Amino acid sequence: MEFFVRYLILVYNIVTVIGKIVLRWFIAGPKYGTWSLWLELEVAVITEAVRVFDSRPDFTWEEIRFMQDLTAKWCFPWEAVVNPVNCNGVRGEFVTSKEIKGEPKATVFYLHGGGYCLGSCISYRKPIANLSKVTQSQFLVLEYARSPDTQHPFALEQVFEAYKWLLGQGVDPAKLVIAGDSAGGGLAAALLVALRDRGVPLPKCSILISPWTDLTPHSCMQNEKVWSNFNVTPYNPNNISVRFAKAYLGNATPKHPLVSPHYADLKGLPPMFLTSGGDEILLQDIERFHERCLEHEVKVTFDVGENMPHVYQILHQGGHKDIDAALDKIQRFIWDTIQ
Repeated sequence: MEFFVRYLILVYNIVTVIGKIVLRWFIAGPKYGTWSLWLELEVAVITEAVRVFDSRPDFTWEEIRFMQDLTAKWCFPWEAVVNPVNCNGVRGEFVTSKEIKGEPKATVFYLHGGGYCLGSCISYRKPIANLSKVTQSQFLVLEYARSPDTQHPFALEQVFEAYKWLLGQGVDPAKLVIAGDSAGGGLAAALLVALRDRGVPLPKCSILISPWTDLTPHSCMQNEKVWSNFNVTPYNPNNISVRFAKAYLGNATPKHPLVSPHYADLKGLPPMFLTSGGDEILLQDIERFHERCLEHEVKVTFDVGENMPHVYQILHQGGHKDIDAALDKIQRFIWDTIQ
C-alpha cells in the first residue's frame, strides 16, 4: 500500500511536469534550441523521476527497477525479434530488427546504462530495436548484476564470462562490436581492458555512448561545483550520482583501472566510436577520456552532439534530425570498420 501511494505521487509529479512543458511549448516554443517536444518530454520525465527517487529514500532499488520495467513494457518493440538467452549464467536478450535486409552486418555486445544500479534488458528493448534497425545488426543485451546487490568486480566478471560465451557460439570477433551507454559505457571500456589483459580475442571495434569512465570524487558526476554551474539538462542529480558510485564500488578503489577505465592503460584497444551530448554533465570527463585514448594511440572517432543531453541517441527513436544524424554516424562507423 505504501509503495502504491509513492507510485501515485510520482505519476502525479510527472503528469504535472508534462502538462507544464506542453503548455509552455505551444506558448513560447522549444526551450533548448533544436530539441523536439518529444525529446524535451523524455528528458523531463527522467529528470523528475530521478529527482523524486533522490528525495524519497523510502523508494528501494527493487521498486525503482520495477517501475522502470513496467513503463518499458508498454513500449514493446514489435518491430524486432527478442530472444532470451543464458550467457554463462547471465541473462541476456538477442534483439534483432525485423527490418534487417539479409544477414546482420555485425553482432553488438551491449551493456546498458543506469548508474550500475538500474537498467535492464526490458527497459532497453525499444532503443536497442531502433539501433538494430539503423545499424542492420543484431544486439545481445546483457542484464548484468546491479548494485548495491553486488559490487565491483562482480558485474565485470559476469560480462567477461558472457563475452566468452558469445565467442563460444561461433561469433567471429572480426564482426563483433562491444558497446554501452553511461555506466554501461564505462563497463564496456573496462571489459575491453580486461579482455586485452587476459588474452581473449578483442572485438573489431567499440561504441561508447556518453560513458561514465571516472568514478573518483573529483569527476564531473560527483563534483558539486560542476553541478552548481550546470543548468541545461541536469537529469542526474549530484546526490544520486554519489549513491550510484558508492553502491558499485564497495571496497574497491575508485581509481582502479577496471573501475574507472579513464586511468587504465588503453594501448592495444580496437577502434572506438566515442560520443557525448554537448549539454551533459559528463562532457568534460568524456573529453578527457578522448585525450587519454589519443595518448595511448587508440584509433578513436569522437562525436559531440550540439545542445544534446546525456545518451541522447537512445532517448528518442526517430523523427529528430539531430538524433537521426548521430545514429547514422554510428551506423557508418560500424559499416566502415567491419568490411
